Amino acid sequence: MNAYQKSYRKGMIRVAIAYPSNARVALQSLSIHIIRKLLNEHPNVYSDFVFISDDGKSLTRSLRDFDIVIFSVHYELDYPRILKMMEMSGISPYSSRRAVDDPLIVMGGPTLMANPEPMAPFTDIMLIGDAEVLIPTLINYYPEYGKNIEEYANLVGFYVPSLGKHVVTKAFVRDLSYSIKLIHDTAIELSLGNVKSIFSNPAILEVMRGCPRGCLFCMEGFVGRPVRFADINSIKELILRDLGRDERLVSGVSLIGLSVTDHPGFKELMSFLVNELGLNVSVPSLRVDSLDMDIIKLIAKGGQRVLTVAPESSERLRRALGKGFSDDDIVRAAMEAVNAGIDHLKLYFMAGLPGENDDDVKSIINLLLRLKRLGIKHALSVNPWIPKPHTPLQWLPMANDDIINSRIKALRSARTYTEFSTYNVLDAKVQALLSLGDRDVSNLVFEASLTGLDRGSWRRLLRKYEDLLNKYVYSWKPLNSELPWSHIRIPGAEEESLKSLLFKYVSEVNISLPT
Repeated sequence: MNAYQKSYRKGMIRVAIAYPSNARVALQSLSIHIIRKLLNEHPNVYSDFVFISDDGKSLTRSLRDFDIVIFSVHYELDYPRILKMMEMSGISPYSSRRAVDDPLIVMGGPTLMANPEPMAPFTDIMLIGDAEVLIPTLINYYPEYGKNIEEYANLVGFYVPSLGKHVVTKAFVRDLSYSIKLIHDTAIELSLGNVKSIFSNPAILEVMRGCPRGCLFCMEGFVGRPVRFADINSIKELILRDLGRDERLVSGVSLIGLSVTDHPGFKELMSFLVNELGLNVSVPSLRVDSLDMDIIKLIAKGGQRVLTVAPESSERLRRALGKGFSDDDIVRAAMEAVNAGIDHLKLYFMAGLPGENDDDVKSIINLLLRLKRLGIKHALSVNPWIPKPHTPLQWLPMANDDIINSRIKALRSARTYTEFSTYNVLDAKVQALLSLGDRDVSNLVFEASLTGLDRGSWRRLLRKYEDLLNKYVYSWKPLNSELPWSHIRIPGAEEESLKSLLFKYVSEVNISLPT
């Protein structure tokens, strides 16, 4: 971390990189380190991190010490903590009530890019898009625009909520050459500074952004569009450069991307890293229909002992969701993985999908029993389906608690697994509301910031705001009306194309849309 520490000099722009969690959790987020590296490329900028304690009663620094505060946000349930951080610094959470000497409050991250409205009253500027484009733009224009926030609305990817809803198109990096070096170098510097990472290997290589598959439930895949692939030769050059400097720099590589095996050069890259360089390589969740024996052997030879796949549901629903592989394909891949030396699988499923019925759950259980009979060990994760913005399923209601709980209970009761995990249904409801709501949900966020953010507080607030739950989470959204996030434009995820995918899905799973 000290590798990019910079001392403050008079006249520098002071920027806080604020993360609404404790230091231990926050420092594992690669995004804040990337933001700091981007800021420190500007000689007239001084930056520092600001975190909040677990009990929500102290900050590592006051936000009032800075000219600009950038909140890096990745999880909807952290929204109230952002307000707590402002309140504890003597800054009004509401942008309309802030004084001229208060810092410029800027927020960004995938959840806010998808739907900024629940946090709209609390921010001066919302960044919609890739940090490598937006952070330098913010710093370049700050000396001219300062806190005249309406000026920023003319910049691509800058949303100024106080001006009302105005169309904002995502700003994105077209060529990943700079980005992969930025991420990789940041990760290496952190490993040298002994900062613990969520990734298993110190060298982190971004293979792609966006996802060509378009699974209908996946917000990350749609808001990450357009799809961009990193150049394989650029990745090779980075690794060879570091090995040439000091072989100890790169003991292993973590590949990141939503569907890394879809990269046309994936097999070539894996062979280079594993066979030619002899490195350990970890890969994220993989699509079964992209795995062949060669890839599985390369993954096993790279030292990975767990193969993570996400069947999501039964064959019937899986096919409708955009995952065209069968149960037989899953069993085949599992057997090949075990034969290649991979110890066990991690399987992800969703409960409460639109159109799901008891037969779908029985089908999942039959698959799990089949794996167990073959001696294939698997950890099982079953999580509620949460409707998300910019996905074809965004118009459909979330299942109620009883349905979700009964599905999860049925899969837990099958006892096929070595480990079982699930996402709390109450948290899922809160996440859904903060994902799907409009500016009226900001009242809930503000009231939540005054509580201890325990589950009892959330239950009381959801009872109080039951009308908002019914309005946004448990309702069918009219196809001919504006959604809270319709003014946020993601290239490649236009609403008309999402509607076409929705019509196809409801037809396949036999759902009738309300007239």
